[in-house]
Amino acid sequence: MLRRNFISLWIALLLGLSACGAQPAAEAPIAGALPPDRPYSARGDADRGARLFSACVSCHATTTEHVFGPGLAGLFDPAGPALPANVDYGGKLPNGKERTEANIAAWIREGGQGQIGFMPPQRFNDQQLADLMAYLRTLSP
Repeated sequence: MLRRNFISLWIALLLGLSACGAQPAAEAPIAGALPPDRPYSARGDADRGARLFSACVSCHATTTEHVFGPGLAGLFDPAGPALPANVDYGGKLPNGKERTEANIAAWIREGGQGQIGFMPPQRFNDQQLADLMAYLRTLSP
């Protein structure tokens, strides 16, 4: 009798687990996990980022105005920032990569050549980039 109850328990357990379905672990929310495409800004401080942005104002505006580089208002909007009329990055960064926080952070750190001009590499640590991303997310066109 005990053996039959044990086997019945195992069968019930297996049936119960199979009824749950095979959901990938990544789809389940994980406590403390960062939101999608916010690996930086989720842990950043926009006020500190605003102060860091002061090093960027010689080339970039916080509006849609073009200075030397593009104005960065709308950088994270689907349409992207406003670019000069003769410049088209196809909704991506000048290096052809998607406009994600990770790719933008890499672009800031590495710099590169775009249709507008050259972006020199910037020396920001991870926390500074997190603060800067949090600030850039506040800029709306």
